[in-house]
Parts: sequence; C-alpha cells; structure tokens
Amino acid sequence: MIKTYTIKLYPNKNKAKKLNSLVSFWRDHVDHKIKIFWEFDEVKGSYPPKEHSTGGRLIRDASVKAWQIVKGAKATKQEDKPAFDGFEIDLNQFSAYIIEDFETTEFDTWFNIISLEKHKRLKISGKKTPVFNAALETGMLKKSFKLIRKNGDYYMECFVEFPEVESGNTNVIGVDVGINHAAVTSDGVFYGSDVRDLQKRTKHRAYKGLSAVKQRLNAIAKEIVDDHPKQDFAVEQLLFKGKDGRTKAFRRKHNRWAYNHLSKQLEQIGIVKGFDVIRVNPKYTSQTCPVCGFISRGNRNYESFKCLEGGFTGHADHVGAINISGRVPKDNPYLKPTERNDLL
Repeated sequence: MIKTYTIKLYPNKNKAKKLNSLVSFWRDHVDHKIKIFWEFDEVKGSYPPKEHSTGGRLIRDASVKAWQIVKGAKATKQEDKPAFDGFEIDLNQFSAYIIEDFETTEFDTWFNIISLEKHKRLKISGKKTPVFNAALETGMLKKSFKLIRKNGDYYMECFVEFPEVESGNTNVIGVDVGINHAAVTSDGVFYGSDVRDLQKRTKHRAYKGLSAVKQRLNAIAKEIVDDHPKQDFAVEQLLFKGKDGRTKAFRRKHNRWAYNHLSKQLEQIGIVKGFDVIRVNPKYTSQTCPVCGFISRGNRNYESFKCLEGGFTGHADHVGAINISGRVPKDNPYLKPTERNDLL
C-alpha cells in the first residue's frame, strides 16, 4: 500500500521564480507532446518512441508523462484530445531527492531539485508533518515526488510504501459524527464538544482557523485510538449523502470540517498502528433501532432516539455509531462488530 503525504515548501523569492519557470516549462512540453502523440494510431507500452524522447532529463520525463496521458485517453476511447494544464511536475530520483542528514533550526527537510540552468540545482526547504514522520517509522519512502504549485505556494508530495498487514483484531468500533460533538463511538464515548466553538472563533481567519480545527481533530483521532487499543474502526463510506433525519443545513455545516478529516486521520494512524478502518454504507443509520431494526424518521428527534416500534431509547448519535459498527460485513474473517449488548 502506498500513501501520499504533502510537505509545504518555503522557497525564497528568487527560488520561487525559478520554480515557476520550471513548472511552466514542464507544462508546455507535456502539452506539446500530447498534441504529437494524439495523432498516433497506436499508443502502447510504457514509453514513447525514442525519437520523441530526446533532449534533457526534463524533456524526456515530460514525453513519458504525455505518453501516459494519451495512452489513458485512448484506452477509454476519449474523443477529444486531452490537455495538460496542471501546475505540477512528476519528479524521479534523478530530478529530486531529500538531502539526508541536513537540517536547520527552522526547517527539518531540504530537497535537491533539478532546475532549468545547466549543472545547477535548487535547494528548497520544507517542514515535515507529525503524521509524515510517524509514517516513516514503519513505511519506506519512495524515490519519486510530485512538485505542486497551488495558490502561489509550493508543495512536495511524498510517497510512502507500507507492507500489507492484517490487523487480526476481532472487534470493530463504529464512529459517527455528533450534532454537538466531533465524534461519537459505538461504546458511548463522546469526543470534541469544543470543536464547534473553535470553528466559530476561527471562521474569519481562513487558513489559520482551518488549521486550528484540523489540529484539534487530529488530536481527537489520537484520543479515539488510544481509548480503543486492539480495535478496528468503522466509519461512513459517503460523507452525509443520503443521511436521512439530518437537515441539509446540518450536513452542509459539518461537511467541511469534521467527519471526513477525522476518518482520513484514523486511516493514517491505522497504517502506522496496524488497525483497519472500514467504510460502510450510512443509509438509515440515524433512523434504525439497534435492538429491533425498525426504521423510521420519527425514531430520531435531534439528539434523542426513541424506537416507535419497540420503545428503545438512547442518545441519537450513539445509536448512529452502533449502527455503523453493525454494518461491517459479517463474512469478514478478521472483523466482527462488538456485541450490541455490550454497548447498550
């Protein structure tokens, strides 16, 4: 399994200008070769003909990129010629690498990147994230990168390969989003009652506010994992789509900050810690009685749940988490939902 991690780069003004030229050069050459290869009757194999791959390293790599784009378009019988308009470059071990054993007081990562100047390369600083550092403890860093320009800033995508490991855990904990909490687990633990307030206080500080909320959600994900050792987790497959019993305003408000980020963070931690995160269909999980299975929108009233058929009562968000846990496929040899009697 290969996972992608993004590191922000911090080039000075002069180096940023050189990176801009590099990205523009790459984009123009990829698009130029796409026009040539699109006229070919057959586009097969991993590499273009040698006569179309002559030149420097960047030109050769751009030709390969264009060949792959055209090959994919023709394989899907695309009628219109594809275009490459992305502000990104695929880099290999020859065009970029991390300078080992080199750090400064401000930056813990430095990249050596190819430039348009002959025999000259760029040294660009970056900062690793805690998640990336944790991934490197168990995974192996691949010798390929992707340089990306976004909103005037530069980022480097790094790829870490992990061995496929079966967790062997026998129980799975469901995780749902709460109305007033960032997350609720199927064993009745509520997390992040402060997240909504944090979002309100930081909503006018776009980047910093989002960062603060994400940092809190990262901490909540770690809390959930620490509270449930040797457990796997079940989360929603579709983020609030078709989540009956919750208003569009509720879904829209929570979409941008909580559940999706939290789920992805659990997956990232799972790679390092060795547990699984299973995504399940969330349909009717907020309306289904976990005891008798009766489904009705009337079962739920804001944070309260009362089965109109059997009379079972409970916290609505807790019920949703229990039902998410119960959606794990029964034929999975390693995972089975924790018994409902242990949760109610």
